[in-house]
Amino acid sequence: MLDQEIAQRVSSYQEDIERLDSIPGIATRMTEQILAEIGTDIGNRFPTAAHLCSWAALFSWTQ
Repeated sequence: MLDQEIAQRVSSYQEDIERLDSIPGIATRMTEQILAEIGTDIGNRFPTAAHLCSWAALFSWTQ
């Protein structure tokens, strides 16, 4: 039932899921988790890659 609920909630983001799923090592479940954590309005929430990396507590090689 939980898988069906998740599938229903992310159905309108299929293009985003497919794009993230194309990254080596990232599977569909991980793409769903990424979308749940950071959302789909990334450009407005995180003005740069460094901001997103900082929020996720990751080092950004783009600095």
